Amino acid sequence: METKPLKPYFVVIGLMAATSLLLAFSVDVKVTDEAGIRMLLPAQVGKWHGEEILYCLNPACQKEFMEGQLKGARVCPDCGGELDRMSKAEKDILPVDTGLVRKKYVSPDGRVIFVSIVLSGKERSSIHRPQMGLVGQGQEIVRSLTVPVPLDGRKPLDVMVLDLLRRYKVAEGQSREYSSYYAYWFVGKGRETPSHVRRMVWMATDRILHNVSHRWAYIAIAGSRDPDSDDYQEEMVSFVHDLYPEIQMN
Repeated sequence: METKPLKPYFVVIGLMAATSLLLAFSVDVKVTDEAGIRMLLPAQVGKWHGEEILYCLNPACQKEFMEGQLKGARVCPDCGGELDRMSKAEKDILPVDTGLVRKKYVSPDGRVIFVSIVLSGKERSSIHRPQMGLVGQGQEIVRSLTVPVPLDGRKPLDVMVLDLLRRYKVAEGQSREYSSYYAYWFVGKGRETPSHVRRMVWMATDRILHNVSHRWAYIAIAGSRDPDSDDYQEEMVSFVHDLYPEIQMN
């Protein structure tokens, strides 16, 4: 009850913050190509073997293929269309200078992990809160948590983990559920965070105080999970521990 008189002050603070962000993204700044990440996913991460995923850009086809399926082919084997690292939907939405690499990793016992790195372009609109896209694809976020990943010679890396649930209709009155997870963190020049808000604040600070805008990336790790167990976290942590030194800039 005593906080009611303070509400106008919170409104003013919120408006000031919004104004600062608008100013930060409207001033003339030096846009650099510097990024804190290597845009190259290794062929092997620990016990996991990776293959690149390529997509047909022909609107009438739009199939996806594993690198090994193509046997060196540079066009779609089904329709002859152009192949790309991005799907047609991604090509249509993302700015043309957006960078993207993606691989599917398979363990000896058949477990699968998908990894992608998205690097913002000049417009810096390539990066957004992953939650928006996941919900738009029909995923339900049942839990979110920050998981620390121990790394050699430095403090742990904080990774945001989303437990997901998707329901598929298989027949009238019947549905099937698929449980998965989506883990990610953002990387800028000399900066890492699992927080979209913190990334936006850092971007605004660079623009206002340093008159510069660096390229940001986000790294995403996705896989299946048992809805009744958190064992997948151990697998994810181990994978990120092995992947990190392969993609991080020195």
